[in-house]
Amino acid sequence: MKEKVVLTYKDLEGHLSEEIIWVVKIDDNSYKVDNIPFYAPNLAMGDIISVENDQGVLYFDDLIETSGHSTIQIIFFDSKQSEKVINKLEQLGCQWEDMKGQPYFAVDVPSDIDYNRIKIFLDIQFKNQVLDYKEACLSENHN
Repeated sequence: MKEKVVLTYKDLEGHLSEEIIWVVKIDDNSYKVDNIPFYAPNLAMGDIISVENDQGVLYFDDLIETSGHSTIQIIFFDSKQSEKVINKLEQLGCQWEDMKGQPYFAVDVPSDIDYNRIKIFLDIQFKNQVLDYKEACLSENHN
């Protein structure tokens, strides 16, 4: 059964912000991240985390084990190009989630994918002023 966990992080301006992610309970002390974080850094799909329960609300406590996945956060300057770029990322083996009605995407790069191919592709799109991206969580597999 999926549950929600609140992640607290510092945004680009240094203010505390919160993001809610889906997790699947493994045992009393650990949960597996079950979606791609949109904003929070240093967390990826499949990571194992611990949580604190504060009056029925689960809050991120600590990272127990990394999954080897990476998270890339993308914003498009030219929304007409987003479908083409996202389709190419799918062909390269990535999954993604989008912010409905906004040109913002969170991309999951599985551990067995050649990240260099993805980075080269995104760098070309960046140079062409189609998008900007952030490596929000780069695993050791992709470093």
